[in-house]
Amino acid sequence: MEEESDFKKVTIIGVGLIGGSLGLALKEKKPDFKIIGVDKQEIIEKAIARDVIDEGTVNLEEGIKEADIIIIATPVKTILNILTQINPFLKKGCLVTDTGSTKQQIVQKANKILSKDIFFIGGHPMAGSEKYGIDSAGPHLFQDKTYILTPTRKSNLEELEKISLLIKMIGAKKLILYPLEHDRIVSAVSHLPQIIAVSLINAIGELALRGNNNNYFKSIGEGFKDMTRIASSPYKMWEDICDTNQENILEMIQEFRNYLEVMEDKLRNNPDSLKEEFQKASKLREGI
Repeated sequence: MEEESDFKKVTIIGVGLIGGSLGLALKEKKPDFKIIGVDKQEIIEKAIARDVIDEGTVNLEEGIKEADIIIIATPVKTILNILTQINPFLKKGCLVTDTGSTKQQIVQKANKILSKDIFFIGGHPMAGSEKYGIDSAGPHLFQDKTYILTPTRKSNLEELEKISLLIKMIGAKKLILYPLEHDRIVSAVSHLPQIIAVSLINAIGELALRGNNNNYFKSIGEGFKDMTRIASSPYKMWEDICDTNQENILEMIQEFRNYLEVMEDKLRNNPDSLKEEFQKASKLREGI
């Protein structure tokens, strides 16, 4: 028997790729949810037309009124600003969560700003695309994807169970991490790959420009395209991530640089030893 959610009214602030996909997933699994969207007027109109939300508004106070759960699905720095703006208008007992790609600053701000009768649990779905916006949203974006929750020792266990049920409902797999641990791990598995993808394609661009030779790009195959797909991601999102998780990202860049030097040394002095590296990588990749 499927468990029932206590949430009746859900407000999603930021109805883009993540927020829109959450709306679609929740409406597919729980059509009696009343889902309110808060965003720009043109986005609200698209969201209603696609049946992502039931109602929408550009007015933050109006959108969160009497909501049982509020999901803030905007860039990180916008989340930080919204937490301050919504606090005076939240219903007692409301659960607030977010989908931000870094967690430490958000959780600290929420614990400082939100009233004691408001519950907050940070969230980060490890799902996305180089595409963005409401037009790219889909109901199965979170299926079998990891959805990280970052409660603290102050978090209410009952509310954690409620949001865990919501994550299960959309087909995602819950992972609990402390905010500091989240930011360090995600800097390695998400933020570093973005830096590498941008650097790789720009390095090829420099080679092509320096040699006035566009054959570099004409020669690109699917492997290179796969490795650099995320380089198309919008900078606005990554600007906030790099600013709020700078220290961890810098550390991971150094870790990667160190390992690249190991590979360089093996290639230069003992090419046969690269076999072990390739085999180790293949085994690790198969386990993902």
